[in-house]
Amino acid sequence: MIHHPPGRAQLIAYFEGKITDATTKEAIEAYISTDTDPLLVQVCMQTAWEHIREADVPRSTAADWDQFRMLSGIRSSRKRFLQPMLAAAATLLLLLSLSAIYFMVRKPAAVKPLAWQEITAGPGELRTIRLPDGSDLTLFPGSVVSYNNEYNKTARAIKLKGRAYFNVATIAGKPFSVSAGNYTTQVLGTSFEIFERPQRQELSVILVSGKVRLLNAQQQPLSELRPDQQMTIRTDNARFNILPVAAQSMVSWTTGKLSYDQATLADVCRELEKWYGVNITIQRTALEKKRITADFERLSLPAVMHILSETAGFNYNEKDNNIAVY
Repeated sequence: MIHHPPGRAQLIAYFEGKITDATTKEAIEAYISTDTDPLLVQVCMQTAWEHIREADVPRSTAADWDQFRMLSGIRSSRKRFLQPMLAAAATLLLLLSLSAIYFMVRKPAAVKPLAWQEITAGPGELRTIRLPDGSDLTLFPGSVVSYNNEYNKTARAIKLKGRAYFNVATIAGKPFSVSAGNYTTQVLGTSFEIFERPQRQELSVILVSGKVRLLNAQQQPLSELRPDQQMTIRTDNARFNILPVAAQSMVSWTTGKLSYDQATLADVCRELEKWYGVNITIQRTALEKKRITADFERLSLPAVMHILSETAGFNYNEKDNNIAVY
C-alpha cells in the first residue's frame, strides 16, 4: 500500500500491468483520477507503451499454430507473414487497453460555475459602487446591476435592470460592456448613462464623454455615439433615433438633483416613486401627458409635490406612502 503519490516507476509498472497488489492499484488509480499531474501520467503511459513495444511478444507453439491454421483455413505459406501481424495486433490491443484504463480512472477537470454578484439600490436609495477594475457606477433607486466572477479577467461585462451611470476605467485589452434588455453597449474609457424602461418598451443611452457603440440582440452594431448625444431605442420594433442633449444635466441625478426638460408628468411620477420609495397614482388621464420642466435638488417629497401641483395644475393627497393625483 502507498501512502504518498506514486512515483514514475510505479506508474510505469501500473501501465505495464505489473502491479498485482489490489490496494496499491486502487491507490494509483485514485491518484490518476485526481488529475494532479496529467503530464506525468501521460509520459509514464507512453514509456510503458515503448517498453511493451520493444519486448518480445510470445509466439505460439507450432502445435498451437497448426491448430489455429486448421480452424481458420490459413495456408502454411502465410504463416510467417501473419505471425508478426498478430504480435503487432496484440501489442496495439494492449495499448488501447492501457489508454482505456487511463481515461476511465481520470476524472475530467471540473468546470467552475459562474458566480454572480448582484447589487441593488433600494427604493429611495442612490447607490454608488466601485467595481473590481476601478470603474464607478451610480444606481438610480430601484435599479440592479450584476457581474460574474470572470469580470476583469479578460473582459468586463455588466448586466443592468433599470438606470445607472457609469464612469469606466480605461484598461487596454479588457473591453467593457453593459447588457440591458436585448441590447449591449460597448465602451472604452468613458462616462455614460443607460436607462431601461420596460413599461415603455424603451432603452436610452446618454454619452457624457468618450465613445460607445450600441449592439442589438444579434450583437450587430447599430450606431456609435459622441458626447452629448442620446440614443433612444424602441425595444418592440428595434427602431432608434439619436438626438443632441445636455448630457451633464441629464445625469445630474447622480449628485442628488432631479432635472426634467419637457418630461411628461407620468414619467416624472415614475421616477419619484423610486426616488422617494412611494406609490403615485394619476387619476386623470389628461394629467399624465402634462409636460414638466423643473429641477429638484435634495428636496423633500412634500416640497416636490407642492411644486408639481402648482406647475401642472392638480391636487393630491397622501396617506401611508400612497399619493393620489387628481
